[in-house]
Parts: sequence; C-alpha cells; structure tokens
Amino acid sequence: MFNLFKRPKVDTKAYDAQLSQAIDRAKFDYEKAKMSEVAMFESDVDPRLIKAETDKARQKYFFLLRAARHRDMKGHWSTAFVHPEL
Repeated sequence: MFNLFKRPKVDTKAYDAQLSQAIDRAKFDYEKAKMSEVAMFESDVDPRLIKAETDKARQKYFFLLRAARHRDMKGHWSTAFVHPEL
C-alpha cells in the first residue's frame, strides 16, 4: 500500500566505497601506530598505554576487513596499502 513495512533501499556501491575508504584510513592508522609504538617504547610513556592504542587500531582495521568480507566486496585492494607520508 504505502510501503510502510519495507526497508529503505541502500546504495550498495556508495556504501562499499565508504567502507573501502574507511579500510584505507584504518590500515594507515594501524601502520602508523605500529611505527610509533616502536619509537615510543624508548620514552617515559607507559608501555601498556602504547600497546593498548596499537591494539585498538589493529582491532578497528580487522573489524572493517571482516565487514568487507561479510559483504563479499570486490575491489582494488592493492591500492588500499599505498599512502603518501604525512
């Protein structure tokens, strides 16, 4: 009648593009956290805090990868690992 009980349609291509960009950012953040973890162990910062931040970035990255795998995303994953240095 008025489509009251139907779910709104989602633009899957746009959602997949957003997910791919989120994976790119999470991968970059994880790599940066790993590099800074090595550098910060020599400072006076608590090592547990450094390790926790690195683990948080790792879990975020792997969560997004699992979401992409669940959606059976197809994409150019070779470009996901290329980032300019900031």
